[in-house]
Amino acid sequence: MRLTAIGLIFSMLALGAGDVFAQQQNEAETWRKVAEAIPLGSKVKIQTLENKRLSGTLMRVDSTTVTVKRNTRRPEAAIAVNFEDIAKMERDHGGGVNIGKAIAIGAATGAAAMITLILFAMQLD
Repeated sequence: MRLTAIGLIFSMLALGAGDVFAQQQNEAETWRKVAEAIPLGSKVKIQTLENKRLSGTLMRVDSTTVTVKRNTRRPEAAIAVNFEDIAKMERDHGGGVNIGKAIAIGAATGAAAMITLILFAMQLD
């Protein structure tokens, strides 16, 4: 009886491990397709399974890895990340100033300048 229970436990573990391995392979293939859809030279953000974050310029995509050149002040070597290690990958569209923000900043600056000029003109009287 004990031997049967042990055999049953080991067989369940072996079947479960196969499913996990198949899921990891499927996920790695999905990340490869995502990376291939991003144009080379684009900014990307990658988060690994170890919760390390990497952002930079996408340089190369091959069958097992994606190569990213980090955007730093000092030159660094490009980093190759295995698809099996990726938890999240997305194209970075930048968090800079868009057209709407630029218009709002310009309008606020112009309004402040006009109010300042009006206040100076009132002081001259």
